[in-house]
Amino acid sequence: MAKKMNFPSESEINKMRELLSKGPASQILPRDAGPVDKMKHQICREFVIYKNTTKITQKALAEKLGIDEALMSKILHYYVDEFTIDRLMKFLTILYPHLEVKIDVA
Repeated sequence: MAKKMNFPSESEINKMRELLSKGPASQILPRDAGPVDKMKHQICREFVIYKNTTKITQKALAEKLGIDEALMSKILHYYVDEFTIDRLMKFLTILYPHLEVKIDVA
């Protein structure tokens, strides 16, 4: 016997569309991304992990780093073209003063 599919109602779909339309979408790392963009993406990921594990707001995190909230949003949404690796690392070392970085060569 086939399993019956339960689809969301039209009002549930509209509610989800409204939620998803608010705020900027996170940028996806392209398949052909170079090593610099991959590194910047990984660094941005660390900010997202920090924000989620500490349950800090975007605004509070921006204040902690000494940057404006719009810039913090770009980091949290992986807008890697907006940053250099050293700029992202400067911000990350504020959160993790004893940060060590390893590079894997494949």
